[in-house]
Amino acid sequence: MTDLQLLFLVLVGLYFWECACWVRRGAVAFRTWVGKTYQPTHPAPLLGNQRGGFVFGHPLPPLGTLFTANQLPMSISADAILAFVSPSVNPGSRPLQTEKLLRFEEIRAITVDTKKVMINGEVFLRAASASFALFIADLLRQLKPLPAPNRGTAIQKIVRDTLDIKVIEQRLDKFRQQTHSLRLLANVLFFYLFVIAPVVIYTVGLSRSWIFLLIGLLVFTSSIAFGFRTQHKQFYPQGEEERFTHFLIVLLSPATAIRTIDLLSRPLFEQFHPLAVAKVLCAEAQFRALARDLLRELHYPALPLCPSGDPAGIAAEMETRSFLKAGVESLVKKAGLDPGELLHPPAPADETSRAYCPRCLAQFTTTSGTCADCGGVPLVPFTKTQQKL
Repeated sequence: MTDLQLLFLVLVGLYFWECACWVRRGAVAFRTWVGKTYQPTHPAPLLGNQRGGFVFGHPLPPLGTLFTANQLPMSISADAILAFVSPSVNPGSRPLQTEKLLRFEEIRAITVDTKKVMINGEVFLRAASASFALFIADLLRQLKPLPAPNRGTAIQKIVRDTLDIKVIEQRLDKFRQQTHSLRLLANVLFFYLFVIAPVVIYTVGLSRSWIFLLIGLLVFTSSIAFGFRTQHKQFYPQGEEERFTHFLIVLLSPATAIRTIDLLSRPLFEQFHPLAVAKVLCAEAQFRALARDLLRELHYPALPLCPSGDPAGIAAEMETRSFLKAGVESLVKKAGLDPGELLHPPAPADETSRAYCPRCLAQFTTTSGTCADCGGVPLVPFTKTQQKL
């Protein structure tokens, strides 16, 4: 293998690395290659850890699009905030959480350090991205000065806003319109880098073509970098530090420049609940499956519901989950689905099945007990009618 072939192989490896997106648990990725129907994708357990996993964007033109959506990583009541949520939007265990509890009167300063939301100089929680950390900090700053009796209404509005389909649709339309030219440039750069450049080098020779190829590459990467900066400022005006960092990387790295749309799209819906994003992006069957899983999590979350016995923490968990459950059920009904039907018990696997876990739907041969995998959720016995069926 020649040095030039090795260099090209390294470039291909770098490009595939740029196609990988780290998604924290507590988030769902939505990706598509062609068309307008998206596939909800959870962090891969084989390519990750307890904090998250990799999701890969489609590497070939038209390059596709990758969005992410998060559940709120905290529980809030009129009196306190808790860096813990009991439901999980991903299969399996909950994401790692700091479980810190603070009463509003204890909060003196709210700051952000990259992806960390800091309260009184200490880490309160770690967000999925720097922009999501800014969003969470802004929410807390809005709630802090409110009188306690008014916070309940404000919390309900916060939860409702994370499920606002109209806003998601508006942002999606705006994104598609404003990034059309940038997407075209990224696709042209892909062909230039992986098709045109190798053909030219093979036919003309590197010594005679390198200066022209380099000029062409600089034209593409600089055009994409400045286009990225303009669009990033439109969609994320507060993300100055993140914008500058990505601008330099895109300017200097052709592999990153090709995946510029991913840099813009990933945070677009991060402040919205995954189910609301699924309603806009996914087919009905995929939305139904996600709604079924999330409703079970909200009605039967894994135990314990709260990491401590502090009444303020218990109230924060219960209040936020109650608001979210009401909002999700309203969204499901507007989609023409029946929440009760989605929570319908499974059919017994065989004549030995006597009960099931209402959260994970595992079946048991005893009529009473708990599901150890779900932290001790009580089993629900099958009725005689269900057993006969």
